[in-house]
Amino acid sequence: MTFYSYGYLTHQNSNHILIQLAVISIIIVIIAFLSWLWYRHKTDLKYRDLFIIMVLVLLLLIGVQFNEWQTLQSSFTQKSQVTQIMQRVAKEKGVAKTAVWSNTSTVSSGMLIKVQRQIYNVTVNTDGNSYTLTPATPIQQPLNYVKEGQ
Repeated sequence: MTFYSYGYLTHQNSNHILIQLAVISIIIVIIAFLSWLWYRHKTDLKYRDLFIIMVLVLLLLIGVQFNEWQTLQSSFTQKSQVTQIMQRVAKEKGVAKTAVWSNTSTVSSGMLIKVQRQIYNVTVNTDGNSYTLTPATPIQQPLNYVKEGQ
């Protein structure tokens, strides 16, 4: 069973988005260059065809980037809800946020929260406004921990 630290859930970054934005920027530069070549050589249709292909590739990448952005927004919302629960549990138990661990990055009934050495089962009500903690004992040993920076 894997538990995630508060720092891991709040500071996860996604470098692949920066790579995709760099690729989109390069394609935009290529499109600008091809449009300039097409303008200079109006009778040579290969530049027009390359221009059209690059515009289609750009539209495809923008569509993929938009889809990834929506997925990341949903993931960020879920992680922020988990971190809010972790903050409240830390405050209730009188411990630092770094002493609280979660076994999932999405809020659901049945998620586990580890506070120092005690593990609690979190039951979230249907409207998501409250939760209850009940002591739990994990069946699977050993426990794996994922900290910030891993």
